[in-house]
Amino acid sequence: MISPKRDAVAALLAALVCTSASAQFVGSDIGVAFTPTVQNAAYASGNAMGGLQTIPFFRISSGVFDNFQITSKGGSTTAMTIYIFDTNPVSSTCTDKSAFSLGAADVSKLAMAPFILTPAVVGSGTTATVAQQTQAISMQNRDNPFTGNLYVCIVANGAVTPASTTDLVGKISGVLD
Repeated sequence: MISPKRDAVAALLAALVCTSASAQFVGSDIGVAFTPTVQNAAYASGNAMGGLQTIPFFRISSGVFDNFQITSKGGSTTAMTIYIFDTNPVSSTCTDKSAFSLGAADVSKLAMAPFILTPAVVGSGTTATVAQQTQAISMQNRDNPFTGNLYVCIVANGAVTPASTTDLVGKISGVLD
């Protein structure tokens, strides 16, 4: 027969092992959708679309970015350059319907190389067009103090008129620590 004291010690050890194991793995998948407010008016090539987007992404401090998706609900097929920053890019100009300018002081704040996405029709029965970039990039928020944000600027690569003020929908996905 096992003593109650021994049962208690065994239960405590089991609890510590389970707690230790779960503390080592705290990662979880996250997908954060955002809708930049754009104008239902003509944008010139090089104009920022919706201005700088502040995306609450990180829970603690870091994670792995693995996907960026952009959808035009109205069916635009104009290419866009996506800039993602890990620190607020205060030296750059990313104002809706104005020429984008990447400030020299903000180059080191890019979380990854800018990339170009061109939305395309994904099937019949919809007018929406979609594009995505999938890549694994380890990153963290570098604001001081920590904010947990990523910052996104979407820039038109050609003349385009969004179908509505909520035409674009972006989504950033990843795995967090």
